[in-house]
Amino acid sequence: MNRTTVTSVWIGGVVLMVLLYLIGPQHFIQACEDLVARIWWTLADLVESLMLRAFDAVRAAAIALYVVFVVLGIMARRRGIHVGGVLLIVTVLFLILVRTNWYDPGTKWFSAAVLAAVGAATMTGRLLHAPPARDPARPWGNAPTGAPAGAPTGSPTGGQSDSRPAP
Repeated sequence: MNRTTVTSVWIGGVVLMVLLYLIGPQHFIQACEDLVARIWWTLADLVESLMLRAFDAVRAAAIALYVVFVVLGIMARRRGIHVGGVLLIVTVLFLILVRTNWYDPGTKWFSAAVLAAVGAATMTGRLLHAPPARDPARPWGNAPTGAPAGAPTGSPTGGQSDSRPAP
């Protein structure tokens, strides 16, 4: 056995003896119990303060994501993209989540943040991958000029298949 290990055990025994003498041998168990209780109380206090900060962070994220969603929705609306239904549904669901007491406060704000994030991602996708703006002179899209209303906007071959074998 290594001498430093044996020496460390003897030093630990001497330190324990001094602590027992200072605390009093009859109060040693109670002092250990108080120390463990204080450590647990400190950890519980730390966890509680972190939970409150996390709750505030989730609530702030939910509100900020909803504002981003609304601003992106307004931008999409100005570009002529139909977003009125999505704005209405997400707004109603967001208000139901945050203004009712159906769920635990942490759960409802987290759900509201997820809803607003999905809405903002949807609006972002619609803005980035928007179809080209239609020409006001051609309200039916790519239909040939003079075609009757409701005419198919199909291929230039008149709806016939172009899959004939090459000559």
